[in-house]
Amino acid sequence: MSFMHTLSIIFCAACMIFYFLLSVNASLARKNSKIVLGEKGNENLARAVRAHGNFAEYTPLFLISFVLLESVQVSKDYLVWVGIFFLLGRISHAYSMFAKKGLFRVSGMILTFVPYLANIANLLIVYFK
Repeated sequence: MSFMHTLSIIFCAACMIFYFLLSVNASLARKNSKIVLGEKGNENLARAVRAHGNFAEYTPLFLISFVLLESVQVSKDYLVWVGIFFLLGRISHAYSMFAKKGLFRVSGMILTFVPYLANIANLLIVYFK
C-alpha cells in the first residue's frame, strides 16, 4: 500500500463512522416519532436531522481539500492537527444538537471554520507557488 494518502484514509474513515452514527440516530428518531417525512414540529427529530445534515454539508469539501493537500505533500503535522480540529468541531456541533448546549455549538462551528479557512489558505498557497 502506498503511504501517500494514509492520513486521508484515516480521517475519511473516522468521518464515515461518525456520519453513520448520525444516520442511525436520525433514523431511530424518525422511527420513535413515527414521522417519515419532515419534522412536523418534533424538536428532537429536527435536532437529529440537522446534526446529520450539518455534518453532510461540511464534511465532503473538507475531505476533498484534505486529500488534495496530502497529495501535494503538505506537512503531515499540519494535516493531523487540521483533521483533528475539524473532527472535534463536527463532534462538538452534533453533541450540542442533542444536549442543547449552545457553547458546544459555537465551539463546534469555530473548530469547523478554522480548519476550513486554513485549508482554503493552504490550497491557494500551493496553487500560487
